[in-house]
Amino acid sequence: MWFERNAFYFSVPPMILEQYTSNDMVVREGSNVTLNCKAKGYPEPYIMWRREDGSEMSIGGENVAVVDGEVLSIVKVSRLHMAAYLCVASNGVPPSVSKKLELRVQFPPMLSIPNQLEGAYTGQDVTLECHTEAYPASINYWTTDRGDMIISGRKVKFFPHKTFSTGFKLPTSTT
Repeated sequence: MWFERNAFYFSVPPMILEQYTSNDMVVREGSNVTLNCKAKGYPEPYIMWRREDGSEMSIGGENVAVVDGEVLSIVKVSRLHMAAYLCVASNGVPPSVSKKLELRVQFPPMLSIPNQLEGAYTGQDVTLECHTEAYPASINYWTTDRGDMIISGRKVKFFPHKTFSTGFKLPTSTT
């Protein structure tokens, strides 16, 4: 006597398992980061990581557009890794799904001054310029040679920019 057993397989689109998937992170520059992404579906979903803006990421000394697998490991994270990342799960059954994760990297202020020396005649306006880069954004201010903070007013105006990379100018009137 022969018995036949029929098996039915249903295709199930991928679904990201939120409880096993990383969320937005803030980490210190130089630390190691592990981003996790899990998904279910039938057939088993293929998972990949990529940057939302499509640019390449530096992983293990190589620039790559995509990293395959549930885990994205970044050793010695740098400010260049600060971006939105997408975990994408697909298994050939539409639709593919993705989860966005923001990776923010804390790093101390770095200053650059385009013109180290500025000169002006008496009564001539002059612009002093300083650029800073930091996350979170640094608090920037100018001081006199005695260390007193310079306040924006009639003779002095500040032009700050609100990003982790900041340029600010101090145009002054020497009169």
